[in-house]
This record gives sequence, C-alpha cells and structure tokens, in this order.
Amino acid sequence: MSALHLRLKRRLIIALFLFTLLFIVLVGRLTYLQVFASTKLMEKRLNQLVASIPITAPRGDVYDRNMEILAKDATSTSIYVRPKDIEDPEKTAEILAEILEIDKKKIYKKLADTSQSIVLIQRKVDNDKALKLREKNISGLEFGEDKKRYYKNGNFASYVLGFTGTDHQGLYGIERQYNDILSGKDGSLTYQRDARGSKISNGTETRIDPIPGDNLRLTIDTTIQHFAERAAEKAMYENNAKRVTIMVMEPSTGELLAMTSKPDYNLNNPREISKIMEQKLSYDFMREDENGKKIEKSLGEKQQEMWKNPAVSFNYEPGSTFKIITSAAGLEEGVVTPESQFYDKGYIVVDGTQLKCWRYPRNHGSETFKEAVQNSCNPVFVEVALRLGADKFYKYIDGFGFGQKTGIDLEGEEAGIVPPNKDVSNVSLGTRSYGQGITVTPIQLITAISVIANDGILMKPRIADAILAPETNKVIHEYQPEEIRQVVSKETAHTLLDILESVVSEGGGSKAQVPGYKIAGKTGTANKVIDGKYIDGKYIASFIGIAPVDNPKVSILVMIDEPNPSNYYGGQIAAPIGGELMKDILKYLDIPPTEKKEIEENEEIEKIIVPEVRNITRNEAAEILASNKLGYSSTSKNGTDIIIDQSPLPGVEVNINTKVHLFVKSSEKENAQKSEEKVMVPNVLDKSIQEAHKILKEKELNIEISGSGIAVNQDPKPGEYINKGAYVSVKFKTIE
Repeated sequence: MSALHLRLKRRLIIALFLFTLLFIVLVGRLTYLQVFASTKLMEKRLNQLVASIPITAPRGDVYDRNMEILAKDATSTSIYVRPKDIEDPEKTAEILAEILEIDKKKIYKKLADTSQSIVLIQRKVDNDKALKLREKNISGLEFGEDKKRYYKNGNFASYVLGFTGTDHQGLYGIERQYNDILSGKDGSLTYQRDARGSKISNGTETRIDPIPGDNLRLTIDTTIQHFAERAAEKAMYENNAKRVTIMVMEPSTGELLAMTSKPDYNLNNPREISKIMEQKLSYDFMREDENGKKIEKSLGEKQQEMWKNPAVSFNYEPGSTFKIITSAAGLEEGVVTPESQFYDKGYIVVDGTQLKCWRYPRNHGSETFKEAVQNSCNPVFVEVALRLGADKFYKYIDGFGFGQKTGIDLEGEEAGIVPPNKDVSNVSLGTRSYGQGITVTPIQLITAISVIANDGILMKPRIADAILAPETNKVIHEYQPEEIRQVVSKETAHTLLDILESVVSEGGGSKAQVPGYKIAGKTGTANKVIDGKYIDGKYIASFIGIAPVDNPKVSILVMIDEPNPSNYYGGQIAAPIGGELMKDILKYLDIPPTEKKEIEENEEIEKIIVPEVRNITRNEAAEILASNKLGYSSTSKNGTDIIIDQSPLPGVEVNINTKVHLFVKSSEKENAQKSEEKVMVPNVLDKSIQEAHKILKEKELNIEISGSGIAVNQDPKPGEYINKGAYVSVKFKTIE
C-alpha cells in the first residue's frame, strides 16, 4: 500500500472519529434538553409568554378578649407598570409622581428600563388615588389587589399590637410575634404577553385567590386598656414625667388585661415621631460619637428607640416595691412574723456602713414588722435580709422570676440585672432588700407581685388568648394558663396580702384607697440610674396594687419615670393614679364592694384640716401632708428647701387629696424677678388634657389635673394675671 493511500486512510479514520464524537455530543445534548431540561425550558418559555401580579393575602384580624376589633386589613392597591407598553414615559412619570406623591425621577428611571417586563411602582396605595390613576387610562399601567393594615384607634395599645411593614409582614408587637399565624398565602393574577413582553389585550387571565391568615384574640380588655391609657396620659402630663407605664394583670391566669406606655406612637403612621415623643425621649435620641461627644441619632435609630416596649424592655431599680419580695421571703422562712418587734433609729450600721431610712435623720422608733411595711422602713428590711442570709434571699429572688425573662409573648423582653450570688457582702445584701443594686422590668415586677394575689403561685404572663378561623371565628387553638412554680405557701401569700392591705388603709399607700373596697398595695420611690450612676433629681415613682383583697381579680403596676423633681414620691403621685385606675376597673368588672358602707357620689366627701408645714424642709412637709391624706405641689427642686408659706393656710378645711401649694425661700433678686414675671392665664376650656397642658406650658404655667376628658372649669379664670410657674387647676369631664 502506497504512502499516499495510507495518509488518506488515516485522514478518513480521524474524520470518522470526529464525526462520531460530534454525533454523540449532539445526541447527548438533545437527550438532556428533551429529558432532563424540558421542565425548566417549559417554565422559561411560559415566563416569556405570561406574567404575574401578586395578590396580597389578608392578614388575620386581631380582637380583644371581648371580640372588639383592634386591627384588621383594609383594601388598597399596588401600582405596576409594563415599561414596554408605556407610550410617553416622561408624562406618565409626571402623573404618577403627582398622584402618588413620590419622586418623579425615581419613577421615570423605572419606566425607562425596558429590560423589565413589569415593575412595581408603589404598594398600599389608597383606593381613591388608584381610582384617579384608573381614570387616566394610561397604557402599560397595572393595578394589583393589595391590603393595608388598619388600626382602629391609632395610638391605642400601640406597644402591644405593633405594626406591619410594606410587605405586610409583622415588624413589632404581636404582629411580629404571631406573624406566621396572622399571615396568609398570597395569590396571583397571571396574563399572556407577546414576544415583546407586552400584554395581549384579548389574552386569557388566570387568577389564584389568596388564602387569608387566621384571626387572633388577645387577653387585652379594650375598656380596661382605655382606663390604663387615660391614667397614664394624666400621670405623664400632671407630673411632667418622661414616661409612664401602666399594666393590669389577672393574677390567677397571668393574662394581661392592659399594657400601655405614654408617650406612644400612631400605629397607622408608625414612622412619624411626634413632638411630645421628641421632647420626652430627647436623651434617648442622643448618642456618643467616637470622640465621646453627644450627637443626635439618625431617624432610623430614633424610630428603633420609639418602638421599644418599655413594659418589657425597660430596666430600672424597683426601690421599695421590692420590699414585697423581701417580706415574702422573711415570712416564708420564718425569720419574721407580722408582730415581730423592731426599733428603727433612722439608720442601721452594717459592717461599718450606715444604711439610712428614707426618713433619716428622724426615725420610726418602735414598730412591728407589719408597721414597718406600712412605714416602708429600710433598716427593718435590711435586718430581715441579714437574718435570711444571701443564699435564702437569692432563692426567692430567683423564685419570683427576677434575673430571667418571663417568657411573655412579646418580642424585645429584657431579663433585668441580678448580680450573681457570689461573695455577696452584707451591705449589698442590705441594699438589695429595699430594691437598690438590682434591676427589674415592669413585666417582671407585676408578674412577681401577682404571686401574692394567687396563693403563692407564679404564672407565665401572656397576651394571646386564642387562634380563630378567618371567616367564622371558630376557635382553632386556645392558649391555657401556665403555672411556673409555687414560690411561697398559700398561708404566706395571705399573710402578706393582709399586710399590704394595711399599707393602703393605714400606711404610705393611703392615696390608693377606693371607698368600699379593700386594696393591697405598696409604693416605691427610687433614684434613677443612668450610665451606671445615680442622677440627682431623677427618680422613678411606682405603685403596685391588688384588689379586692378577699378575692383578688386584678394586679396593677403604675410606674412614673422621671416625674417633676418637686414632687416625686410614689405615695404622692403614683398611688392616686393607681387608686383611680382600680376604682374604674372594679366598677367595670361589676365587683361588689366588700366594706359595709360604700361612699356614694352624692355623699359628703371626707374633709381634712390643713396642717402647719411652714419653716420645715419640703421633704418633711411632704411626709406630714401625705400622712394627712393631702398632696402638694412646689416649684422647689431640692427636698431640703425650707417652706416659708403654704396655700391653703393651716387650719383650713379641705377635701381629702387636695394639693397644698408650698412656697420656698428665694433670694431678693429672684423675688424681684418673679414679681415682674406675671402672665395672663389663657383659656383652656373645652380642651383635652394634652391640649391644655401644651397651652399652659407655652405660658410657663403648670397644670393641676382632676378628672378626664374635656376641660369644663379652670382656676384661676382666663384673663387673670399670675406668676410664671404657678399652677392652674383644671377640671376635666368626659362628654358622653
């Protein structure tokens, strides 16, 4: 065979091999496309032929325990565009920007992007705006069914409910906690389009209906929540406080009947920060830069601060309200009985350190333990803690749930701070006995105190009551009360409840009395800790209440953060708020009075003779007035200021709980300035508490509030001239 013939044969073999290899590759590719990739290719082809617009699923409704609606969906519209079908992008962008009130440049950029088959312009558009756009008959515009969350009462229970985002997913409160239950499954509207991606006008459309989310029933009672919100607002304005938190719990189940903090925010516009919020949270809205300089936080950071729920996230020293825990431990361990005798010198020396009573340099003298609780006598509680020892004392701190989260079904809960039980000094043990050196959250405190009202049993607090079917409201799942543990015996709980009743009937909680009912309670006044330091002039006043004592139905907590330093005692400002709230709740729950005689509205009101409080310190005057069931007001910011005058004068007969105005000594220069600084009293009649407070504040006047609703009377009258800083008494009445 010639060399030429061999070369031709070799080339033929190579060509045949290459052809065979190519054939195998082509067969393999065809097999892959026909067998393995057919589904994906079909989907891709369908995506080229059809487009979909999502239909937002309705979220479940939220109800209170009595099936009053709190949150529900309202219909709205999503606006989409098909860029390839827009005839005049410039004009269309101008129309959309005007009606939707959004930036024209951003819209035009979306309209000009023809690489997209369909683009979202805006979600949750009000139907009236969507109607205006429909009337324009703009080609390439698509309207999708959407939902917008609507909260019936705006600010009502804002920290409980929370709100949703633009994607209709829960962001805060129970909206977030129960998002999986409230969220439904979105549907879609699918239509045909041509090779250019434009909608085929006579093409078929396929609709897949959305599946609505389940409804949720809460433990909150709308009426009691209203009482709590009204009381919190009154306490905030009346005491010029930074914040007020109030909670109401059913002790036998752990169910929250009310939870509120003022100021709050509007759930229907949750990103707006009100002026009152800016004012009250001015410190929280600042942060330190890298050089340690205070600078204003960004809008997003401010919103995060505003949305925090103080009832579950705020850590503070509980002060004298924590004496309930010390009392329970002492009684349960048998180191003290109600009749145990003590002698208070105004202080107690522990390992060389003097721990003072709040009454120091005066003392309470000889007293029983029951009287010591009434007097809130610090040295006695130090003695009880020392008798217990650190291990036993900490046993009850842990047992009542401090230093750990309660597990309430709300996000953002803090655990409080309990220093570890390791080499605890006697001094530290003593200060913790009266609520210093330990921090709690409001939800921890009301949960712990409810143990005393529930035969010594700790319950897990909760907000959710039941999951309901979306259309029928048929119960799908009902949440049950959850017992955590027996903290103290039933006998100890009843003994302590009796002692706490005497605090209200005979002791420092007298301003919380409700005629006809036995109320148990304890007041507290604590120095506020900021950045690890006690700050002069900043306090937290609080009141814990349980009623009725014979068969407890409710526990309440009133916490007033940073009240006016001229009057900051819990017994003076928190107890009256607690008493008013308790009165409203007991009446609403139709709980009959347990006392033989209930004071009717038309019965003569108890009268008190104003005592002499001149020429003593403001703190001493406050104590004397409190013991006589009277309040006080003063522009003084220092408890050691000497009272030089009072109004009404000594010997005058006044109604119980009347405020006595206290005047302190000022320099001649200050007196001269004050005599010149007179202002005309403005007219606040027919105004709300918030409006009246704002008007008077603009005139540098203080407000003394009685009642609620609309202002119906004021003293001094409009047009009179009074000194700046003076009080204007305003009576409010609910207009039916």
